[in-house]
Amino acid sequence: AEMPADLLQLDGQKHRYKLYYFDIKGRAEPIRLIFEFFRIQFEDVRIKFEDWPNLKKKAPMHYLPYLEVDGGKLVLSQAPAIMRYLAKTFRPGFAGQSKSDSALVDMYGEGAFEMFDVFKTIGMTPAEAREQALADARPRLEIFCETYSTHLKKNGNRYMDGDLITWADLVTVFVLSGLDDLANRILVRYPDLCRYYLRMRDIDELREYITANWKATTITLKD
Repeated sequence: AEMPADLLQLDGQKHRYKLYYFDIKGRAEPIRLIFEFFRIQFEDVRIKFEDWPNLKKKAPMHYLPYLEVDGGKLVLSQAPAIMRYLAKTFRPGFAGQSKSDSALVDMYGEGAFEMFDVFKTIGMTPAEAREQALADARPRLEIFCETYSTHLKKNGNRYMDGDLITWADLVTVFVLSGLDDLANRILVRYPDLCRYYLRMRDIDELREYITANWKATTITLKD
């Protein structure tokens, strides 16, 4: 994601970032979103599946995604840890304003990452068995939607941390795009969550990237 120099902001691009993942969205997509949100340049290294066995030993924990900062001075694995690090680097409060806020942001951010793993399992299921896999996952999907919808209502239907966008919102909008794609008939039963999802897709910082890189939404809501 190459950005014009005049758009760089906040930490002034004092650091160089290199993100490694497969050439898919997956667990790296929320990390790409946070770079996009703050208009921070980074090198988006897309690894071919067939090359991964030979590169695995280089990766911390032998796991993707991982992030190199400043040529390897810091190397981080685990997507939630990367998100927290970048959030704290790019804007105070993007990981939560207080200890309690940060804990809630962690809870909802990591909960969304767990839900992504459910979608990954469904997506990797052979087409003829996918409906059954979706039916098996339905209780978890409904709990996710109910929990996040209730939390948003409590927050005035703004963001996961009240009026402030945090890294948890970037993970959540990505996971909701999976519901949009695979199980929109579940998602549409939660209109507040749908409105949040459509609003997050359309915020100024993400609109261009999402339009260019994600499928168009299937969700339409009547006012």
